[in-house]
Amino acid sequence: MSAAKQERTTHPKPLILVAGHGPRLLAITDALSLGGFRTTAAQHDRDVLEQAQLATPDAIVIDDDTGRPNYALLHTISTFSFATPIILITGAVTPVLEHEALRAGAWAVFGTPLDVEGLLLRLALFAEPKRELERTSEECLFDRISGLYNHAGLTRRAQELAALVTRHGLSLACAVFRPVAQMPNPLATDRLARAFRRVGRVSDALGRTGHAEFAVFAPATNTWAAARLVRRMTDTVERAFGNLREDKKPVGVRAGYSTAQAAHQISPTALLAQARSALEATP
Repeated sequence: MSAAKQERTTHPKPLILVAGHGPRLLAITDALSLGGFRTTAAQHDRDVLEQAQLATPDAIVIDDDTGRPNYALLHTISTFSFATPIILITGAVTPVLEHEALRAGAWAVFGTPLDVEGLLLRLALFAEPKRELERTSEECLFDRISGLYNHAGLTRRAQELAALVTRHGLSLACAVFRPVAQMPNPLATDRLARAFRRVGRVSDALGRTGHAEFAVFAPATNTWAAARLVRRMTDTVERAFGNLREDKKPVGVRAGYSTAQAAHQISPTALLAQARSALEATP
């Protein structure tokens, strides 16, 4: 989880992005702060879009004092961040204006004079379910016991890495690991998973793809570097897991790996399948 996401999902106060540059902006920001919200501000459309992606707010309040709402901005925000509530504050609200704003992606429209209490109540109503959805989504991407990506989480992260290395003309490697012998019990397998968690690099995507199968996607890693990565992880996990076992008996780990260059679009699914085939071919 990114630092911004982690702060948003753990901070007791929801974060509201206030967009606009009119005379009401300061008053709105002060009202939100007094109402128990954190705020961040942006003025121009480009800044609004950037903050909506980087700050990942729990809701967005757009203050438009021209009476001509920016429907294109509403539509753009709602397209790439459909779960983020957007509240529009404008001048006189007519049924036509409200309907157009709702079609463009607004969740609610307030006119002037502004009903501050109503705005705070609506934000509280919208923001908390959004935060809960974010928490649930993040949890659904990780194995609760080990902290590794689960299959869904690893698939998503691998797709992101594949797009990144393709864009920059880099390589991507995938390695799959399994214990040589059958694990004695589920608790031992969970301990092995935690041992893998300790040896992962920040730049890599490491996941639990089966009860006793683990996979890593490593960007900017060619065949030679992938072989080194596999040796390092195998040796380190075997030593770490030996220290975690009550009987101190060594546990062997076997692996297979595959690599792809960015000359063509990289398929993480194909890389994983090739790494599994290489593992199966390992004596």
